[in-house]
Amino acid sequence: MKLTVPAVSLMDGLRKVLNVVNPRSTIPVLSNVLLSAKDNLLTLSTTDLEVSISTSIEANVETEGETTLPARKFGQIVGTLTKGDVTLETDKSLTTTISCGRAVFRVMGIEASEFPRETGFQEDRRLELAAVDFGKTLKKIAYAVSMDRTRYVLNGILLSINEGNFTSVATDGRRLAVVEKVIDGIDQSMDGDVILPIKVVTELQKLLEEEGRVEIRLSESRASFTVSNSEISSKLVEGKYPNYRQVIPGSFKNSVIIPREAFSEVLNRVSVVVTDSGASIKFDLSKDSLKLSASSSDVGEASEPVEVSYQGDPLTIALNPGFLREPLRNLECDELTMRFNDEFKPIALLGDEGFLYVIMPMRN
Repeated sequence: MKLTVPAVSLMDGLRKVLNVVNPRSTIPVLSNVLLSAKDNLLTLSTTDLEVSISTSIEANVETEGETTLPARKFGQIVGTLTKGDVTLETDKSLTTTISCGRAVFRVMGIEASEFPRETGFQEDRRLELAAVDFGKTLKKIAYAVSMDRTRYVLNGILLSINEGNFTSVATDGRRLAVVEKVIDGIDQSMDGDVILPIKVVTELQKLLEEEGRVEIRLSESRASFTVSNSEISSKLVEGKYPNYRQVIPGSFKNSVIIPREAFSEVLNRVSVVVTDSGASIKFDLSKDSLKLSASSSDVGEASEPVEVSYQGDPLTIALNPGFLREPLRNLECDELTMRFNDEFKPIALLGDEGFLYVIMPMRN
């Protein structure tokens, strides 16, 4: 194998695939990146046997072929190279010479035939979405995924298609984040649920920053996403996702309209005095006013009002500030609507189209 590729393109390609590599894998080839040179394209691929990702970049291929190189070390080497072209040449002993300008590296690889390849993926369903929009959807809910490994079903994001509605859901049992949108041109044959592991969601979001379409292929056990010249596939989380809709109140007595950016800034300032992750911030509601306040024994106290639109009775609600900051930083709307019944029952936060966030108040 021999080829030449711009250093910037090679580094961009490696950034897309390196995070999938498990540096503690007991299978040596899984610590490597597969390089495949063919038809003036260099394809970089990595896998941990759960998630696989590949991306292709344009290259001047003199001799077609394949090899694998230590992923992290290869990334470090390419990261040190100056702008210009990188030449990769692999000999029969699986040593790859990496040269750029006057810098020359020789790195030992592993036979490409040992690298696991995904074969026989047969999708049951296929659909296309706008890549950036789907990326934003995942960003608006991914923070709510459970990190408790004993609740493995909640360690991923639910993607549900039902009668043209495309719903994405994440919950850790204490909060619920949902984005639901109507997709034209989808018939009932597409209906069904899958649960994506959070690892593939994290890596997928990087690919979805590019304009264009994402092709989604789903089977009973795997999912595949193709964006431009990159593809990522993953095993699905086994099990049935809990009925998340039963935690959403059917109606609300009160609502308050809040300016998102101003509210976020005040929340961040008042939260400075909170040192315990389990502590709460008080939200004192009165006519057209919302005052945030917090205190801690080792720092002190803080309070600040926000002008809002509210006509209900005065009420004080205690909420976890961390649970509020995460959706606020990922939404795009100018105004939020907070709906509630009293200081003890679930509270709903609505903002961007199709977005719903439900949290429980804290006992102050």
